[in-house]
Amino acid sequence: MAKSLQDQLLQAGLVSKDQVKKANKTKKQQQRQQPKAKKKAHKPTLSPEQQRAREEKAAHDRELNERRNEARKQREIAAQIKQLVDANRHPPSDPENDVPFYFENKGKIKTIHVGPKTRDQIAAGGLVIVNANGKFELVPPDIAEKIRQRNPSLVIDLPKGEKPAEDDPYADYQVPDDLMW
Repeated sequence: MAKSLQDQLLQAGLVSKDQVKKANKTKKQQQRQQPKAKKKAHKPTLSPEQQRAREEKAAHDRELNERRNEARKQREIAAQIKQLVDANRHPPSDPENDVPFYFENKGKIKTIHVGPKTRDQIAAGGLVIVNANGKFELVPPDIAEKIRQRNPSLVIDLPKGEKPAEDDPYADYQVPDDLMW
């Protein structure tokens, strides 16, 4: 059996055990440092085309991340609005006594059926109409303001009592709020 040189030197008494331990320790340290040096030495140099392609890919990835973050943020806002509406919606009235309430939304006349008391509350500003996922809901004004902070396009503002123009020939004839079509 062939013995290592260390073992032969130890048997011959030319080196001590401490010297062998010290040599092994320095050998291990060199082995640990050697791969790091190799990694640094093997770093490839990139051509200008490769560098430009890498930068374009990084810019594209950043843009995708921004889009994903924006979409996630929009989903969070939609969930918050849904939660606000679900927790604070005005209870529906008795369908037998409901009357249509007409209002304008994005240039179109829309209708919501409400009871007479609810109609008066809407006209007085005690309830606000909110477009919650295509369905119109009634919520208190403070909740509508919270929704407006998140997405102003969902809150329907009813026209206030505007003064007619001075040259309006029908200024003396007011249209009642409860006019039935």
